[in-house]
Amino acid sequence: MRVLILWVLILWIPHSRSFAQTDSLQSRLLDEVVISATRTEQPVLKTPRSVSIIDQQQLEESIYNSIGDLLSRQEGIYLVGATQTPGANQSLFMRGASGNQVLVMIDGIRITDPSTPNNAIDLSELSPAQVERIEIIKGSHSTLYGSAAVGGVVNIITKKGGQHGLTGSATLLGGSMGENSGTLSQQLNMSYSFSNGIYFDASAFNQNTRGLNSALDTLQNRTTEPDRDNFSKTDGSLTLGYRKSAIDAFVSYRSTHQRTDIDDGAYTDDDNNYLDFYRNFWSYGVTYNFNPAWSLKAIGSVSNSRRLNEDDSTLVMPGVYDHSYFIGSYYGDLTTLEGQLTYSGSGIEGIFGAGSYQEKMNFDTYFFSSAFGGFESEINYDSIITKSTISYVFSQLNIKAGSESKLNFTLGSRYSHHSMFGSFLTYEISPSYELSRNSLLYVSYSTSFNAPSLYQLYDPTQSTSSFTRGNPNLDPEEAQSLEIGMKKGFSKGQYLTASLFTTYTADAIEYVYVWNKNTPIANLSFLDYLGDTYINLSSQKVSGVEVSGMASHGRFDLSGNFTWLTGSIVSKPEDVPGEYIEDNHVQLYSTGAFLDTESQQDNLVRRPQIMAMAKLKYNSGDNFSVFTNYRLAGTRFDSFYDPSLGPFGALGRSPIDEYHLIDLGANYRVNRNLHLAMNVENIFDVRYQEINGFSTRGRSLYAKVIFKW
Repeated sequence: MRVLILWVLILWIPHSRSFAQTDSLQSRLLDEVVISATRTEQPVLKTPRSVSIIDQQQLEESIYNSIGDLLSRQEGIYLVGATQTPGANQSLFMRGASGNQVLVMIDGIRITDPSTPNNAIDLSELSPAQVERIEIIKGSHSTLYGSAAVGGVVNIITKKGGQHGLTGSATLLGGSMGENSGTLSQQLNMSYSFSNGIYFDASAFNQNTRGLNSALDTLQNRTTEPDRDNFSKTDGSLTLGYRKSAIDAFVSYRSTHQRTDIDDGAYTDDDNNYLDFYRNFWSYGVTYNFNPAWSLKAIGSVSNSRRLNEDDSTLVMPGVYDHSYFIGSYYGDLTTLEGQLTYSGSGIEGIFGAGSYQEKMNFDTYFFSSAFGGFESEINYDSIITKSTISYVFSQLNIKAGSESKLNFTLGSRYSHHSMFGSFLTYEISPSYELSRNSLLYVSYSTSFNAPSLYQLYDPTQSTSSFTRGNPNLDPEEAQSLEIGMKKGFSKGQYLTASLFTTYTADAIEYVYVWNKNTPIANLSFLDYLGDTYINLSSQKVSGVEVSGMASHGRFDLSGNFTWLTGSIVSKPEDVPGEYIEDNHVQLYSTGAFLDTESQQDNLVRRPQIMAMAKLKYNSGDNFSVFTNYRLAGTRFDSFYDPSLGPFGALGRSPIDEYHLIDLGANYRVNRNLHLAMNVENIFDVRYQEINGFSTRGRSLYAKVIFKW
């Protein structure tokens, strides 16, 4: 069953005109263009990269609680948290790269969370309000987009303007996730466009969830019901723009506030722990077209976020509290500015750009425990400067050559300067050849980097050693990626794409314990502990295969994707920065291994080796359709704290079974103004796990109503 979808896709792709197409949604691959892959509009089938697009019709027909729900169904992506209770932290893995190695953007502008240890954004923050489409570009893309674009890029493109007059939509989504849980969300989008080119866009989104117990409950014969981890979210956005003649300009404001009840970790319930998150995000952009060949564009943003975590007297078992109190406030600021000059002529396209972005971080925490006579701890970053700036210039050239311009070359480079660790160069070479009008064979080789987070650079925590947890000597993680792919379009919007890829990442940043070198490893005790820190240490290699396609026959549409992934992480004693840690023993927290010998970890944590997704859809006329979805996540490993690994313990690994999820749903377009949808999720498998120790949504029922005007 693991490879069934791959063979069905290959065998069912039609080669004759006898296959009809009744759903305009499925023609998107042939008709749509993608912007993110090359920063210019380019047909998907002619783009020499692996590309996925979630368009407006898919957004309307899909039922989802967050942007992460949608992303989790794309090839090459495994998203932890997408099927847990709403509000759970959502971490994205793309082509084996972790969440901080995938760049997320809104309208081409990066959005991160500098206050987190790894600078990765929690995708639960992103609501569907005012989203027009989502472009996903897989593979290394630092030449065009800089830091973090190792595994790929996710670009969320928002609605801006429309037809003259007032237009809008209202969406109501409600559902049950089993065990007396439920969610209800409301979304309102409005747009008004004047004939003189000025337009306004506004949106509001609200969600309230009576959730599941986030931590998996293993207690038997409990005297009280497990704590329900609820979630509430309110988002809003306002855009003012002008689009006429040669000018296209906008300024936008987005506000996010969400409150999440959280637990203390895997299998560890907590009914007095919550997380409040706020973000204000200003963005702007202006494009001026000098003539059909030349254009100039400038974009930028100012973002500030705050995360407040309060945990008051944790309930450790019914009626028993640990008499502790914790509160922490974490602040992150991000400022971006970029300019781009574009030339598009006969057989050649050129892009030249320059810009910079600055990240700032600060936090303060307070902890008190009344146990053992009382203990109090307070930490803040007010006494140190925690910011970094990356400035850069980049260029890319797309050249059509050969007979009938079927041979194409994409060449690009980026020069970046980081205020902490200096300058470095990334580049890209992507030749492609059009086998026919709708067939493309391509090869892409690119380099990329991922800058250390502010926490990894600056954390001042210090034990008995001369070094701190933050390491100002860190270098960026650097990657090389090779992809070979094929795209084939058939009549009526049917298609098949396939790609082979491999990515090698050097200088991967590891969190380590440091132990006294004068004590043999076998005899180490708590007294030999010198501290913990981050160092550039490991190398990671990931290889894989991706296949996606769509076929139609009569009123039936079949679409799906398949991913096979393998990888390993190697750490060598000779790569340990002996001078920085004073030649002491180093223990990897990620595995517990001491680096007196080479350490290798196969089968990457939280990344299934096999993933598959299929959708079979029956179109009954133009307005009504029913479908079934199938999703497979293969066996994988998760990490857990193992106290037996060294004096302090470290992360061990445990296997998680594969899961198969089947959904049923229907869409009914009553008229041009009214759209109804419903979905039953996880019909058969209600006890699967994404990761160890956290619950997932069981059998769920959702209904959605969209009204347009």
